[in-house]
Amino acid sequence: MCGVVGVRSRKGVRLSDVISVLQGLQHRGQEASGFAGITVEGGIVSFKDVGLVAEVFNRYKKDPLLKAAVAHTRYSTHGESYRPENVQPFVGFINGKMIALVHNGNLTNYAEIKAELQRQGVVFRSTSDSEVLLLMYAKETGDPTERLEKIYRKVEGAWTVLLLDGDEIVAFRDGYGFRPLWMGRRGDEVWFASEDSALRQAGVDVVREVERAEGIIVGDGEKNFRFEVKESLPCSFELVYFARPDSKIFGRSVYEWRLIAGEILAEVDGIGGDVVVPVPDSGTIYAIGYSRKSGIPFQMGLIRSHYAGRSFIQPSQDMRRRTVRAKLFPVSYVLKGKRVILVDDSLVRGTTMGEIVKMVREAGAKEVHVRIGSPPVISPCYFGIDTPTKGELAAARMSLRRITEFIGADTLLYLPLERYKRELPSFCHMCFTGEYRVKVPTTSQPL
Repeated sequence: MCGVVGVRSRKGVRLSDVISVLQGLQHRGQEASGFAGITVEGGIVSFKDVGLVAEVFNRYKKDPLLKAAVAHTRYSTHGESYRPENVQPFVGFINGKMIALVHNGNLTNYAEIKAELQRQGVVFRSTSDSEVLLLMYAKETGDPTERLEKIYRKVEGAWTVLLLDGDEIVAFRDGYGFRPLWMGRRGDEVWFASEDSALRQAGVDVVREVERAEGIIVGDGEKNFRFEVKESLPCSFELVYFARPDSKIFGRSVYEWRLIAGEILAEVDGIGGDVVVPVPDSGTIYAIGYSRKSGIPFQMGLIRSHYAGRSFIQPSQDMRRRTVRAKLFPVSYVLKGKRVILVDDSLVRGTTMGEIVKMVREAGAKEVHVRIGSPPVISPCYFGIDTPTKGELAAARMSLRRITEFIGADTLLYLPLERYKRELPSFCHMCFTGEYRVKVPTTSQPL
């Protein structure tokens, strides 16, 4: 899961504007970021490094006027997070012309394609599956549409990409539509970003979502192309956790979905409580829905520091644990002596929830009842979320009773799978069902 941004402008757009949109996608990745672009004079500029968007571009200290650019903020799923060579964009040259690619998703047949390219003498500089897409594009022949069509026949998995081919920008979503991509306009500028909210906050008029198997080439003019679509499998976890609440993803309002999920939780629940407390920020809207449906008062019993990052997308378990303690602070005034309904969006590994329950009890809660706005995650995601093995998933290795004990709660309730699927038809539910509808790796690939 990552954030991608792209822009093409005849008159030129400042890098600072590109960075403004990219910062609106910081929640999608916080390990590294970078950009590559062509200036209005035809010069090539690029910079990338580990760190948050603001940190990285404070090191660059320039604000060129760009004719075309792509940018990326990284959440590592494939390719070690500590390797600087895995930071995007990936850049290459064809006959002196720069090509640069940013990618959101995971290729599930990456190992086979990489091995074949290596047999053909292609040299890799990273361990990221995204580099495969750039090298395949460079190796194929024809115009951008022909090159992408050849790639489309060969790769499996999730790949939303933005590509610079000289001073043209190419946007493309895979035929399953796993990951989002939006198009916008501002004056003569044509923009692309993972979420519409990031475009709006920068004053860009949102046009529409890029469709499954659709490509858009923007140069001095615009050209659309489409390949044959595959099964509709947009990632439901985007709605559950990753996307910003003010975004619209795959035709659904993220805020509306989380509100509905919280109401369903309260509807199927039979527990009594004194106060509904969210795990902020991702659990807040679920808790509002639960409170509204149940009539139990909503209170902010946990205060979040916004100077700490998102715990789920940290690259190691130790970092996830430390982030929880650094970002959440219990309010004893709200919690002491109360039967607390503690609401969060998901429970994946269970370790961070255990830390949160412990904090709530330490603040004096009499009972802690954990309510989760999604079904149990029982299978790895191979399409852009860092849950690579069943051994890391609480619901894959423990019963409901055992998970409840593990996190230290009095009771635990998930959103029922059947209700979840009924509300989100034509979405990907593979991590919740274990029924893979797309080719997945036969062995675990390195992260």
